Amino acid sequence: MRYKITPKAVLIPTISLFLICIFVTAALALTNSVTADKIAANEEQSKQESMKTVCPDAADFEEIIPDIMYAGKDSSGNTVGYAIATATQGYGGQVKVMTGIADDKIIAVDVFYNDEETPGLGKNTSNESFRDQYKGLSINEEIVVSKDAGSGNAQTVDAVTSATISSRAVTKAVNAAVEIYNENVSGASASSTGGVDDSSVTAADGDDNGYTSVADKHSKESAENAKEGE
Repeated sequence: MRYKITPKAVLIPTISLFLICIFVTAALALTNSVTADKIAANEEQSKQESMKTVCPDAADFEEIIPDIMYAGKDSSGNTVGYAIATATQGYGGQVKVMTGIADDKIIAVDVFYNDEETPGLGKNTSNESFRDQYKGLSINEEIVVSKDAGSGNAQTVDAVTSATISSRAVTKAVNAAVEIYNENVSGASASSTGGVDDSSVTAADGDDNGYTSVADKHSKESAENAKEGE
């Protein structure tokens, strides 16, 4: 017996499928709207906590360069330091750094990684024992990893064991923050930090991992990382 296709037999499943698609789309849009607000709030909280870490005397922060540089203010409105967000390529992923500067010296450094960075190796540069090496260093001279230091480099930090590339990445991001400070606050030229190579350093938008997101993913250094290893 041949089955006769009627308009009703075609229309009912078509309408049903259409209504299901509308419902699913609306549900996804609502979920995205709710989670987007939560993500944005988490990003802002992460940024504020990081700025407070590197500029602890500040009661509030004033944005100087959008998403990059913030002036820390005390309760009287006086500037007590600056928090500067920079980022570069680490061994396995993005390295995001917040650097605090005041009185022409580095106050503190805060380091974040994405989930691609080698667990227990590169991520150890976010440990306080490594970050504390930058405290008190001058903004008037470039900072280098000790194994890369020449006779003219007075400011050095010791690399984390088995994480030289990540240690260099953090140091490069700190030097970039110093350069931003010199250009916008102290009035010093970029050469005061040895002419920082910022070809693989960026500072930009917020993302789900904190205060910055990196535009650079294809620098010459990142291409060499796979060959060199940590």
